[in-house]
Amino acid sequence: MNLLSHNDHNVQPEKLVWVDSHCHFDFPQWQAQRDEHWQLAQTLGVQSLIVPGTTIEQNQQVTQFCTDTPWQFALGLHPYFLAQHHTDDLIALEGLLSASEAIALGEIGLDWVLAKQADDPDAARAQQWQWFEAQVALAERYQLPVILHIRGCHDQAASWLRRRRFSFGGIVHAFSGSEQQAKAWLDLGFKLGIGGAMTFPRANKLRKTIASLPLSAWVLETDAPDMRPAFFRQGVSSPVAIPLYGAILAALKNTSIQVVSTQTLSNLKSVLVNFKT
Repeated sequence: MNLLSHNDHNVQPEKLVWVDSHCHFDFPQWQAQRDEHWQLAQTLGVQSLIVPGTTIEQNQQVTQFCTDTPWQFALGLHPYFLAQHHTDDLIALEGLLSASEAIALGEIGLDWVLAKQADDPDAARAQQWQWFEAQVALAERYQLPVILHIRGCHDQAASWLRRRRFSFGGIVHAFSGSEQQAKAWLDLGFKLGIGGAMTFPRANKLRKTIASLPLSAWVLETDAPDMRPAFFRQGVSSPVAIPLYGAILAALKNTSIQVVSTQTLSNLKSVLVNFKT
């Protein structure tokens, strides 16, 4: 991939501060190119990024991975990896939470799209619910916000958290739901993560939702190395893209990129209260 220069799209990185609110920067795909991408991201004004949890093995390593860096981390068991999770992992996860500086519990959630692909979709959904409920309980015990992975079940997930009176908020990662669903999450004290999906021509509905809601609703993310934006024709997604997402959000909201930089950082800090700048 040809990395973008800091002059693209008239972004002036030296005057702006950005955070990638969701980046799997510890994935093995980065091994040969992590330093290059991070150095350029810093040149573009990306100050920090948040590495979410996925499996118990990754959770056990992410604290050390982020040591002596500006990167911060969450801990959690991702619904994609249910086949790898065991009951004892919840005990191990709680031990890690009690001894770490995790700023959130995540990436946790429900993925009905994934469940539909299982041999027994009902059983898959039930299993996802069990892990989700158990981890939300941990978030409550440790008074942590959550980073949510929700696909195909925004209404069910938000309704359940509302009935539970979950009060610690968090981020709904990779949001692509409706305006009504977005408002339901905002009413629960969440912010909504957006990134590569909004760059594709077919994403008119998502861009309309972004434009219709206040700037205070949004945080920027890459989900790197996944969710490659339309303007990266090869390679992986990267924290390098965050300032360009900021420029797109500024255009959708008819405001300046400086306002977007300031507001999205404020939004992030309002829900991830232990985030350090």
